Formats: sequence, structure tokens, C-alpha cells
Amino acid sequence: MSFYLFGNPDEELRLKNVSSSTRNGKGVLKIEIETDSLDHLSWAVRDLEEVRRNQRAKPEKPKAQPKTKPLALPAPQLALPGPEDQ
Repeated sequence: MSFYLFGNPDEELRLKNVSSSTRNGKGVLKIEIETDSLDHLSWAVRDLEEVRRNQRAKPEKPKAQPKTKPLALPAPQLALPGPEDQ
């Protein structure tokens, strides 16, 4: 995110309310920020939407390694008895 709240009284973005709740083992934090500047409002919303979009993006799967062919060795010769061995 590219906006910060430092707690100065002259900031364009002001923290109005903070609350939290838990449900089913998960915590939810709600933050209300007010501003008189529509520019600062749009920047904050844009940055927060970018955070949400990045968090919801599926992680990239690693590229599959090409399968290597096994070494092709010639088939072993069959050891059949020759006609003179009989």
C-alpha cells in the first residue's frame, strides 16, 4: 500500500473507527478511514483493491520439467544353443 496514517491532526486520511470480531476461529478487523479529499479517497481505494487482487491471485505453478527419455540400450542377445552344441 502506498498510504500511511501517522496520527497527525493535519493528515488527509483520518482514522475514524476500528473494530474487531471473531467468528469460527477467524478474526476480522474493520477499519474506517475518512477524508475530505476525493483524490486521497481514490488512491486509498485503488491501493486496497490492488492488495486484495494480489492476495486472491492463484500462485503460479512451477513449469513442468520436460520428461527425459530413458537411455535406449540394445536388447541383450539371447543365449540360445547353436546346432553344433546339440
